Amino acid sequence: MSIEELYEILLSEKPSYNILNNEKKIFELIPELKNCRGFNQNNEWHIYDVYEHILHVVDSVPANIVLRMASLFHDIGKPNSYTEDENKIGHFYGHWDESKKIFDDFALKHNLDSTMSSLISSLIYYHDINISKLSNEELNKLHETLGEQGIKMLFELKTADLLAQNKKFHYISKDYEEQKDRLLLKYKRK
Repeated sequence: MSIEELYEILLSEKPSYNILNNEKKIFELIPELKNCRGFNQNNEWHIYDVYEHILHVVDSVPANIVLRMASLFHDIGKPNSYTEDENKIGHFYGHWDESKKIFDDFALKHNLDSTMSSLISSLIYYHDINISKLSNEELNKLHETLGEQGIKMLFELKTADLLAQNKKFHYISKDYEEQKDRLLLKYKRK
């Protein structure tokens, strides 16, 4: 499968359907994605295995190649970062770093556009970080890295990610909207 074919699948109306129908070729292109299939998250936040969760997120973000690629790779590093606590609850500490590394290696191997790849990589890195807990210095770096459009994309990814989890936590999406608005307002003033 070529990168162009992958983009075509990701930009389709229902990417998950086309991903499932082209799994063998996609897994050859992105072997780490196969490791996500059937990988139980063992955590009350998650109602799907890692692969199913990824497919839901890909379907839920707008048909923009940056967002769809970020969605496809956002949790791909979870199988490599999985730990269980004493209660057998699954955790994925630092999975955003592992997912970013997998994407960065993929982008380099396939010679993806560097500007687009940099934005995707940053979205993957920041997708699971609690923005409200970042210091002013960290927020400045986030804004410098993503810009206004990137921040909007980040919150689209964060919201889609949340809505592909246990419904009892969906109320947090309201917080995301408020965080995004505050962040954008902060940098409009400067």
